[in-house]
Amino acid sequence: MTLDERLQQAVDTLGDKFRDELTRELHSLSDDWKAQLPPPPPPAPPVDTTAVARLADAVRAIDEATSLSALLDALATAAGNESARAGVFLVRNEDVRSFRLSNFPARYEDAPITVPLNDAGVVRDAVTQRATATSDASPFDELPPGVTAIAIPLVLAGAAIGALYVEAADLPTMEVLARFASRALEAQTAMKTARAIAEGV
Repeated sequence: MTLDERLQQAVDTLGDKFRDELTRELHSLSDDWKAQLPPPPPPAPPVDTTAVARLADAVRAIDEATSLSALLDALATAAGNESARAGVFLVRNEDVRSFRLSNFPARYEDAPITVPLNDAGVVRDAVTQRATATSDASPFDELPPGVTAIAIPLVLAGAAIGALYVEAADLPTMEVLARFASRALEAQTAMKTARAIAEGV
């Protein structure tokens, strides 16, 4: 074997050793890097397509209502389908009065519930603050353990005219319903006003 051949063999041997060491080091660095990564997030829960479909049906019913009372009826029905019980309450002077109830005890069916606004608890908070309010107490009767009462204001032209009240319900779903109903109320009111002005001209 010539000198050149021995030198080439030595270079090849060193190259093989260097490549093996470099590969081991890269694997080690890769393992260390992987160990420092945060754990992957848990898989997203499956979407409840039936709940989405019910919400779409509820929004459609509110949108297709041809009067203010029909609109509020549709809101109360939709909220009642998604909660333990629900009610649409409107502000009358210094009181809040039930317009439509769903799943309330039979004793409330004979006459509307009327409560002084100051005694209306979570409904008062929603109306006076014009913001969603929650509580572990109901202004009407005692709640079962672990049940939350929710009230979401119904806003017309910047003023809270009432609130959607629900118990044991999904808050985002209720907010979508109440906010959409508020916009629909404003649209119907504006349309009625425009018609009245046009007829008076």
